[in-house]
Amino acid sequence: MATASITGAVVVVNVEGDTPLRLDMSLQRHSYRHCATSTTAGELNSLLYAAVDNATITAEAVEVGEQIEGLLAKAKGSWKALFGKTLTVGSGRTYLVDNSGLNPNGSPNHFFVTGGANVWAQVSQADYVAARDVRRLEEAIATRRERGDTYDYVNPKKLNEKQREAGGAANPVVAAVLAARVSLDAAAADDTAFIAVSGRKDLVSLIRNT
Repeated sequence: MATASITGAVVVVNVEGDTPLRLDMSLQRHSYRHCATSTTAGELNSLLYAAVDNATITAEAVEVGEQIEGLLAKAKGSWKALFGKTLTVGSGRTYLVDNSGLNPNGSPNHFFVTGGANVWAQVSQADYVAARDVRRLEEAIATRRERGDTYDYVNPKKLNEKQREAGGAANPVVAAVLAARVSLDAAAADDTAFIAVSGRKDLVSLIRNT
């Protein structure tokens, strides 16, 4: 039976049976919840919406692993049965299996979400960076809250007042808003895409209106 777990920002699937395999999916590249720590983006990316939590990601990774076990059994352990294979899980989301070297004769070691409900597919590099910066803003506010800061950062008027304070530009939330504004301005997608993936219309509005 396949197993899966999340370690850091990677979901790992272990496939058992006569042809054991380990496959990884980078959550930095493929989950809005985890993209804030990313420093790079591919030419094309995909992002699971914020609504898709870690438990769901792990469960679907197990589904992927179990389908891989079935395919390997039918193919008598041949890896060629897997490379470039799109697998559909119970939610209707699709995952592509390949390997990091894109070698069709190599052992599959990589999979990633490609489509379905609550997935932003074929995300350009500029759009990915903008989504990441919205998430960074969300995390900056959460960090201030954890430290007991009750300031109303989501209120554009209040945020402008904070920015005008002495040293205000160095405030982590102000800095995150300014960075996100630059990346949103450079993005090709309209704001509805960023609202959908993040579930944070308030933050997208804050970025646009301060």
